[in-house]
Amino acid sequence: MDLISTYANGVSELTKFSHAEEQRPLVVDVIVNPHAGFFKSQAALSHRIRELESRLADLRARSPRRQVEINTVHFTERPGHARLITEGILEREGRNGTGIERLLIACGGDGTSNEICSALVGADAHLLDRLKLLRLPLGTGNDVADATTFEGAYNLILGRQDTLATGALEVTFGPAPGPGSAGRQVRYAFNIASIGLDAFIVELTSKLKRVIPGDAYRSVVDVASLFYEQKVKPQPMDIRISSDWGESQVNAFVPSMVVMGVSGRRTYGGHLHVLPGEENVCLVSRMGFLDKIRNKKLFYEGRHGQLPWVSFHRGQRVEVEYRGRIPLQLDGELVWLAPQDFPIRMDVLPPRIKVLKAAAAAPSS
Repeated sequence: MDLISTYANGVSELTKFSHAEEQRPLVVDVIVNPHAGFFKSQAALSHRIRELESRLADLRARSPRRQVEINTVHFTERPGHARLITEGILEREGRNGTGIERLLIACGGDGTSNEICSALVGADAHLLDRLKLLRLPLGTGNDVADATTFEGAYNLILGRQDTLATGALEVTFGPAPGPGSAGRQVRYAFNIASIGLDAFIVELTSKLKRVIPGDAYRSVVDVASLFYEQKVKPQPMDIRISSDWGESQVNAFVPSMVVMGVSGRRTYGGHLHVLPGEENVCLVSRMGFLDKIRNKKLFYEGRHGQLPWVSFHRGQRVEVEYRGRIPLQLDGELVWLAPQDFPIRMDVLPPRIKVLKAAAAAPSS
């Protein structure tokens, strides 16, 4: 834990040297999941700490410091804790009304980022207006991280801290309210939500990487995923896709998977190009055992659109009717859906959460 604290405090100190325009006062909160994939290798962590300390030493020697009012590092203790920490930050700011600009840094994987964003997605506009988020690439997949490298993430902290608003998927499922029922649930995804084979692979990956060292678990997952149909026994599914351009209906669709992204051009599963184009919905119908083996590489390379089982669509809402048990994943977090959880609805929400992005390049003269 000492190394994790050292790294988190180093990231926190970087914010004191940012060149944000006008150098306005800043409140910084760093939310750390000590169980994130990055923290599992002490050798890799020690190497990154040495890199970070070298950069900080240079900054301390030659860079002016901006005014940071409060700089706090929070450590999560259990699943769901990152969301509670974020809700507490919002509650205190709403109560105190300081009006000071806030930077929230997520030190974890896609699951940690999902928890933080799930707290932010429903926050009051006046709180979100002053809050910026940076999601570091510290997990296994890092498909929602705002930088693909550590150097890129540090540059976002030290730079002008330009932002881009990002949206969300609101996923609604569960039985109707009534005796013995808590009613419909609402969950969020900030990259991709999907139903079927890929969600099953998420579950296998989560279980196997805990017990198989290194990347060897990936081969076991590939083999085990071939037996998905024996486990799930897919049944016909009815799907309605709605957008500004109208509606389309796909009936009696026997799924391998149904994928919806916040937008097109999205990756998941460690930067696999499941949505390689502008379309944000991908439907993959049932594939035979040998077809899965032969065409696995096309899915990894984002070329699966050429397969007869695959279709892409644009949608702001996807509604699914189904009568069986099947897995759902939201940014890598798994939920097993039962027949009574349907219909399930996935809606693209307007962009509200401001995340750090690289500054636009200056036009050439």
